[in-house]
Amino acid sequence: MADRYEDIADEFILSVMQTVMDLVSAVRKAVWVALKQVIGHPVLFALIGCVGWLWWVQGRGAVIVVVVLAVVALFVLSRVAPAQFRRFVTRPWVSWVRGTFVYRWRWRSVALRHGLVTRPAMHGCQRRADAEVPSLLRVISSTDVDRLLIKLPVGMAPVDVEKVCDALAHAFRARECRVTSARPGRVWLEVHRRDGLRFVVQPVEHQGPVDLSGIPIGTCEDGDAWRLRLSGTHVLIAGATGSGKGSVLWSLLHGLGADISEGRVQVWAMDPKGGMELRPGQALFCRFEDSSAEAMCMAVEDLVTMKDQRAKALAARSVRSHTASVGEPHIVLIIDELATLTALADRGITNRFEKALGLLLTQGRACGISVVAAVQDPGKDVVGWRDLFPTRVAMRLDNPIQVDMVLGDGARDRGARADHISELTPGVAYVRVEGSRELRRVRAAYLDDEAIVSLAETCRPPAHEPIETPTAEKDVA
Repeated sequence: MADRYEDIADEFILSVMQTVMDLVSAVRKAVWVALKQVIGHPVLFALIGCVGWLWWVQGRGAVIVVVVLAVVALFVLSRVAPAQFRRFVTRPWVSWVRGTFVYRWRWRSVALRHGLVTRPAMHGCQRRADAEVPSLLRVISSTDVDRLLIKLPVGMAPVDVEKVCDALAHAFRARECRVTSARPGRVWLEVHRRDGLRFVVQPVEHQGPVDLSGIPIGTCEDGDAWRLRLSGTHVLIAGATGSGKGSVLWSLLHGLGADISEGRVQVWAMDPKGGMELRPGQALFCRFEDSSAEAMCMAVEDLVTMKDQRAKALAARSVRSHTASVGEPHIVLIIDELATLTALADRGITNRFEKALGLLLTQGRACGISVVAAVQDPGKDVVGWRDLFPTRVAMRLDNPIQVDMVLGDGARDRGARADHISELTPGVAYVRVEGSRELRRVRAAYLDDEAIVSLAETCRPPAHEPIETPTAEKDVA
């Protein structure tokens, strides 16, 4: 009997100790969460502390006066400097509210329901509480997108989160969710509540010469400017008819306008559709061909000759890469419909063209030559040199297979739903940049016919000497 009472006493003591330990753990977690809130939002809690101190020292009347003055100051700031108001007031406040009351309270439950959980190896009798879910570290909100910084537990990879993106979108009542890398062990979960690219984007005003490593031609889904790199790269633009490939080309020319007028950039344009797309801007081009596939092929071959001359000159100066200047401008070759020259022309012309294009794609970047090609069908039989375009833009495409053709294997699984882009939003695209798995959803600015004519009139290139090439000499002879 005594042994029985001792067992009951031991069980009671163990139960009390376990309850105390659970209570201490809960208090510790609550203190840690509160501390993280204070550290993550120091300005907010500093203001709360100042208001509390003012109430304690001066009373309620002083607090009311200060609050009224603060509201008036914020109202004036929102009218005088709306961009600064959104950056320093609206976004931090919305991020804190949504992060606290929308995501943090539900995150563990949502993660468990969707299988975002790892469990360590079982040793003895372990409880279910040993299961780990990704930790929600930070929430950054904008008007249309919430970005959640997630720390992955050991045993979980970004692809595990990518697999449940559709389910997470439904759980958070969002339009879609996408995953982008932050650093090893952490990813950004982008929760898109509304389409941030639903409105037409207006072209950026000319502000002098631009940096060729980032030409502003539109806007990204998070509100940042879409900057397309030209220096040291080639660009492939793929999209179905009416997807807005022309918007990308004209926005690029608009961004280069000041450099074209000063002579730092020369544009060679090929329009196999008889000039329907590019002829309105003919005054911008150093060389323009829209007559026949033979003439366009000869122009590309002439550019190869110029590439060889530049390579020899750079080698003589012991220079490994070209720097754009008025004397040696950066050359942009624009080809509006690549399939006409690679698949639909006579076989002899296509062979010559593919050889010349391959030389430009493999050797032209260091010589200050960039190829910007637009195509409807991104298949290998049309774009044989597809992998030599480091920068790729996928606009509205006809099927999911083409998405991976343009942006790389697995791009669609990572959220690049280019085959779901609406026909009512031309200019919307997904972009993949060399050296990164990150995919961005963007929209190019729209230039109407009047804006194109005005661009051609105001940004004419300076007069230049005719280009001497072996082909021209042969013709003269």
